[in-house]
Amino acid sequence: MARRNNKSRVGATSAPTSPPPGLLDYTSPTEFVELPTKGKLYPEDHPFHLKEEVEIRYMTAKDEDILSSETLVRKGIAIDRFIENILVDSVDIGSLYAGDKNAILVAARITGYGPHYLTNITCPSCRDTSEYTFDLSEVPTKELPEDLQFTSNGTFLVDLPTTGFSAEVKLLTAKEQSYLAQFAKTKRSRNLQESSNTDLLKMIIVSVNQTDNRGEIEKFVDSMPSGDSLEVRRAYSKVNPNIDLTQNFECPSCNTSTALEVPLGARFLWPE
Repeated sequence: MARRNNKSRVGATSAPTSPPPGLLDYTSPTEFVELPTKGKLYPEDHPFHLKEEVEIRYMTAKDEDILSSETLVRKGIAIDRFIENILVDSVDIGSLYAGDKNAILVAARITGYGPHYLTNITCPSCRDTSEYTFDLSEVPTKELPEDLQFTSNGTFLVDLPTTGFSAEVKLLTAKEQSYLAQFAKTKRSRNLQESSNTDLLKMIIVSVNQTDNRGEIEKFVDSMPSGDSLEVRRAYSKVNPNIDLTQNFECPSCNTSTALEVPLGARFLWPE
């Protein structure tokens, strides 16, 4: 990511019409963040369409206010409002893909507090808890497979091994993922049987053998052979672009080495 020179945005004039800026005026620098999707999955009318990178402002004290707002946190929109505020381009945050949102969050955290993230980790082996520092500058990107052919709608095809059908599959946006999570939470609160696999399949499958009737697709998913279901879920996981937040943790108590995912908890964007 390269820092942008914001001074180049200001054009000099021989006769300024406004008072000179104050001594403490400060324009926040910006960074360019590479998107795991490379913008390939967004429709043509989306601001991120075919954009390989987007520009964000460095975190400010006002951004910290957003993250610490009890009202925004209670409503579950603090992170989205924060991303909306640091992006130079205006965009509907719910329309972004999760991998792109994660990349923006990690980049923003680095601009605010640096690449070293100190947090508490419980060792999976001995269960002792210790402080550990993750290096956020060592986060690789899992990009879209080069050999994958996407349709003009940003979908891809999966050949189903059992039925022999062809399923057209899409990746879920952050808003759609949030809906699935809330749907599952509602079912649990009402003591209803959970159906996470079929709920996911019904959302990501756009058509089967070129049939896009939602009723027909949902009926097919309910009777879908397990082999076909597994193939779709495997393909989805393989294709889904994101950043790899897995890093090696060495327990100081038992010296066990474990691959753990960087926890994106409250301290990630609001460290002590």
